[in-house]
Amino acid sequence: MAEQNTHADSIRMYLTGAASDGAAQADSDLSLGKHRSSTEVTHVGDTVTNPIANVTVAFVSGSNGTGAGTLTASGADELKWTPPGGTIGAGVTILNSETKVLEGGGGETWKFIRVTRTTADALAGAATLTLAETFNNVIGFDNVSAAEQAAGDVEYRCFCLKNGSASEVKNVAAWIGQLGTQRVSATAQLGAAGAGTITVAAGTFSDWPSSGFCRINTSADALREIVYYSSRTSTSLTVPAAGRGLLGTAAAAGAATDKIYAVPGIRIGLDAPDAQPDGEFVDNTAAGEGTAPAGVTFDTPITQAAGISVGDLSAGYIYGIWIERTVVAGATAEAANLKKIELGFDAA
Repeated sequence: MAEQNTHADSIRMYLTGAASDGAAQADSDLSLGKHRSSTEVTHVGDTVTNPIANVTVAFVSGSNGTGAGTLTASGADELKWTPPGGTIGAGVTILNSETKVLEGGGGETWKFIRVTRTTADALAGAATLTLAETFNNVIGFDNVSAAEQAAGDVEYRCFCLKNGSASEVKNVAAWIGQLGTQRVSATAQLGAAGAGTITVAAGTFSDWPSSGFCRINTSADALREIVYYSSRTSTSLTVPAAGRGLLGTAAAAGAATDKIYAVPGIRIGLDAPDAQPDGEFVDNTAAGEGTAPAGVTFDTPITQAAGISVGDLSAGYIYGIWIERTVVAGATAEAANLKKIELGFDAA
């Protein structure tokens, strides 16, 4: 299956903030509800080396990850895609003016790109696509100013999911992606309130951000608290008093068996449009990025099973997802803070 709007390309993500469904609105910072924009959300950036002359890359799925992938002309009318660190996918026939989806091999159909052929000239060569994280998009938000960093800040964005396929897509859910390896707070935990440290006896925090948010779960994986840590070593997190009880949680004493997760400082919530398939979401385009969307409930799920559930989405239907970003007063300045939202669904 190589047609666009099938498999992982069935659900696409768009900015909001447009005056009507599908109208122009290309500014991520103005993606504040109302209607779906015509602008698709960029997941990762791509730099093409040795391009295939008559092929343009229209979209790269964030599931490809970062690194170098290869777009190969395997025949005069056939292309194949190899994701970064992955295996080459099946050949796809693409004719002049067609747009097709190319998927990675080994069953990794979610690692895909969408390409368009621009002439009838025979396809030839192999292009390298160097993929990198995209910052300052609707997921990443804008840069934090010095004033916002000093005082603390909460902002909001909204993007739209649209089922562009001809079939119903089932079990649509979204959740917050983890930013490092899960650990256990074995040797030191936080007290009932105030500043403190979290220390591990096994493993390290080497793949965690140098500062950021930590989700603390009980050994049974029930949420205990979400905190902000201002710095870390390879085995400990330093949590200031202002970093306790964040993102809808309250400060609580930890335990030696707590599971701890590296997470972005965000919450997410669902927004059903007032009509399908082209209705309106909560409109904060006038109120601005600092106003919470009325009626939206926010949560911090980190697994698909616990994710916020859209359910089954009929062909052509849309749904909104709001993001709430928290900046803790006095937060450590970082050149780049990654935010990650995962999306899962069952599509034909």
